[in-house]
Amino acid sequence: MPELTLPHIWAIVKRRNRIFFLTIAAVTVFVILLGLFSTRRYESKGEIQIQKDSTDALGLDSMMVGTIAAESDALNANITLQTEAKIMESQTLALTVIDRLQIADDPDFKARFNPIIWAIGLISPSGPPDHTGKPLGDSPKNRERLFGAFKKNIKVVPVSGTRLIDITYTSSNPTLSAAIVNQVIDGLVDYNFQTRYTATSQTSDWLAKQLSELRSNSDDLQRQVADLQRSSGVFTFGGQDMAGKGLVYSTVLDQLQQSTVNLTQAESNRIMRGAIYEASKSGNPESVASLVTSGTSGSGSAAVGQSLALLQSFRSQEASQRAQISEFSAKYGPAYTRLDEMKASLTSIQRSIFQEQERLKAQAKSDFEIAEQFEDRTRAAFEEQKKSAVSLNGKAIQYQLLRQEADQSRDLYTRLQSRLKEAGVLEGLRSSNITVVEPGRVSARPSSPNVVLLLLTALVGGPIAGLAFIFCIEIMDGKINDPRTIADRFGADYFGRLPLDVFKSSKRISPTTLLSVSSIFTIARPQSPYSEALRSVRTALLSASEENTSCQVVLITSCTQQEGKSTTAANLAVQLAECGKRVLLMDADLRSKTIRLLSDQSHIDGLSTILARDLGSASVVTHAIPEIIGLSYISSGPLPSHPSEMLGSIRMRHLVDQFRKQFDFIVLDTPPVLSVTDSVLLASLADQVLLIARYASTDATDLERSHRLLKLRAPRATIGVVINGV
Repeated sequence: MPELTLPHIWAIVKRRNRIFFLTIAAVTVFVILLGLFSTRRYESKGEIQIQKDSTDALGLDSMMVGTIAAESDALNANITLQTEAKIMESQTLALTVIDRLQIADDPDFKARFNPIIWAIGLISPSGPPDHTGKPLGDSPKNRERLFGAFKKNIKVVPVSGTRLIDITYTSSNPTLSAAIVNQVIDGLVDYNFQTRYTATSQTSDWLAKQLSELRSNSDDLQRQVADLQRSSGVFTFGGQDMAGKGLVYSTVLDQLQQSTVNLTQAESNRIMRGAIYEASKSGNPESVASLVTSGTSGSGSAAVGQSLALLQSFRSQEASQRAQISEFSAKYGPAYTRLDEMKASLTSIQRSIFQEQERLKAQAKSDFEIAEQFEDRTRAAFEEQKKSAVSLNGKAIQYQLLRQEADQSRDLYTRLQSRLKEAGVLEGLRSSNITVVEPGRVSARPSSPNVVLLLLTALVGGPIAGLAFIFCIEIMDGKINDPRTIADRFGADYFGRLPLDVFKSSKRISPTTLLSVSSIFTIARPQSPYSEALRSVRTALLSASEENTSCQVVLITSCTQQEGKSTTAANLAVQLAECGKRVLLMDADLRSKTIRLLSDQSHIDGLSTILARDLGSASVVTHAIPEIIGLSYISSGPLPSHPSEMLGSIRMRHLVDQFRKQFDFIVLDTPPVLSVTDSVLLASLADQVLLIARYASTDATDLERSHRLLKLRAPRATIGVVINGV
């Protein structure tokens, strides 16, 4: 196909204008029918705000000292928004909404026949069918169908630069659309509450058990103090400290006091590390982070802090990678080459998160075991100090130690119990950090079909589709439609084009045509476009004869039948004669009678008769047409049994050489090139070959093959192409 230019494009549109306008009409009708018969769908949109959450899950901040730095608010907010958006698109939340609203029988969720899935199911295993009456959890096919319909219509988009998330749902029922949006928001609130409550309950239950043991131990100590006080009658030994407690001036008692403090700290450290270990087993890193962030001094080792920081970093990378995958998938489509690499990277990050969580759990367990061992050693040291004090000071020292231990144990229990009541259980019952900015409302107008978009599609898409369609036809069409195809494909000379006039007229040369004035189109209508166009071809021939005096024999042929070669030969011979030239029109088609005689004069010889007899020295008689001065002709004569042998014989060559002396031009009307070999044999006798091609009918490949065959047979002859029937 030649290079496209604006004139060429316009020519293609003009040539195929019917297809162009029919395509526009078809697109317009399709768009109108689409607008008329498409189901009206209504869109409901809700908006929520994810508020900044507290990092102290158990309200122990007044008792603990932070050990790791928090991530930036912007990064945490982005991770939170992405996480909440994915939860709202999850299958669990979708099935919860469907079950609550009882919309499984809604038209949007009805099963529809899909020929592609049906065809795939014929050749692939489909699994066992769902049983009627089973819940969605036990009906995988029904569950997947409902979730697919739900996910196709919901759209959850975090608003960039804010803590807002937009939730949009499209349905054929406007009331249902708004109800689903509101139910998704409620489901998210319930999910977050349940997650927080479960994690907090697990930690609170374990801590409550530890407090129960601590309380029991404190009560025992108090009873021992009371018993010792009653049995010894000792309450204090000289003076009081700032707290109002009795002072005992003894090195052993001072050491015992320090051992008591160490034992209390060891117990507190063991309890807090146990809480961290229990939180890590719950699978909620936020609870662990809050305990470590606000823990008492030594509650979390540096390894736990580093592991949490690394886990936070991995989760940030995961959220960032998910956002990039969503962005690149929406922008470049699922076939984008980098998506596989990015998904592999996301899998690696998720694996690292899992490994780090396991490492965190193992480290928390190790810290807890170490704290227990340290407590045991501290207690053992305390017991040794206590024995020494008992042996030295007796019941008075024992009374002092027991009282201090009991007071400290009671104080620790009281503080932990207070925090547990205030924050531990209440954390699961506090208000949600999700605020509804805009609830889903019933839409007044359908969102689809979009009338404006459909009109733009008809106005813009119709012409574009028409151009694309006609260009596809143009590319696939191998017919001769453009003269440039001739030069571009095989470098043939282009002599001109002939209009369609003669094909619409009865003045065509056919096997029943008598060669006379009435049968010649250029004589009957000398001012017609066809006659003028043929004169251009004649001018090209005359110019060639002036430059080359041997340019006398003009062979006219075509690729196949019904391309107008005989009509062109007869009319061209007449126009050459009108210029004062002596012209011989020879019907060299010995396979069918194309040009008949003026009458049924059986004594007039034809070409086959002349070639069948020995010419000798006898002259060949040509038959002149009285009405056309200068024009003579020789008909084909009786059809011989071996026409190719006759036309390729020495006698034919001698005959042509003899006519060269008598006439200025010899016009040979020959059979089609691709049908028989006669034209190729006669091409060696011609000085000029006119290859007639029918516009929009002759295949370019056939024309190229015909040109190649003629060129091989007559390398010195000028071969020109005339496009007929334009």
